[in-house]
Amino acid sequence: MKKITFIMLVLFSFFTVTGQAVAFESKLLDIHNKILEESKKIKEIFTGTKDVILVSTMWDSCIVTITQLEAYFFMVSIFNSINEKDMGEEPVDHLSSWLNKIKKTNEMNINSLNSVSHPVSPDTELHMAALKVYYKRLNKEIDEELEKLSALKKVLE
Repeated sequence: MKKITFIMLVLFSFFTVTGQAVAFESKLLDIHNKILEESKKIKEIFTGTKDVILVSTMWDSCIVTITQLEAYFFMVSIFNSINEKDMGEEPVDHLSSWLNKIKKTNEMNINSLNSVSHPVSPDTELHMAALKVYYKRLNKEIDEELEKLSALKKVLE
């Protein structure tokens, strides 16, 4: 029951955030959507897999990543509403800190997927590979976003 409620909350926030995030046309939104789609595919194989714990963990990692990205989109929306005269380094530092946390979580997810040593079903292996690609791509995009924030911070100093 908790998972259903959590999914509903994630979907509600996704549709709310999507409208706000489109305004700044971030590549992060594209990756967010791909991870969301991957989580749906992972959920579909959950009932028929022998790798129940691994598949459940992969699905959970998708949901955590989606939620972290949606929180970032909300923060950017708030950040964009700050008047220029009130703008300082603190919001930029907060956004940078949040992106670094997402990046660390992704690294942990990649390491976790790389450390699976027991044989897994072909479906599970396919989704593991896809998630690794998405997490690596997300980290690359986060690095680019951090560079933009760093440049903004220099302007604000």
